[in-house]
Amino acid sequence: MVCEHTFVSTGKTPPNPLARTIRQLRRDRELSQEALANAAGIHPKHLSEIERGNKDPRATTLARLAEALGVTVGDLYGRSDGGDTGRR
Repeated sequence: MVCEHTFVSTGKTPPNPLARTIRQLRRDRELSQEALANAAGIHPKHLSEIERGNKDPRATTLARLAEALGVTVGDLYGRSDGGDTGRR
């Protein structure tokens, strides 16, 4: 017997850690998706797809998002130099 499991997104918690971190940092800074997307130079719909875990961002997009959020790319992956993920 084959048992298949399908992930059904409720839209509340992104399925991957990178997506969750980007969304949480944006919310911590009280930024809308549109504001962060504009600051990072990407389309708001693309940011939405990234935050929901539907798109894997390119390295250049991650760098722009990190800069707009005031963190390092490593912070987006949960790695830091011992500091917090606050504004830099």
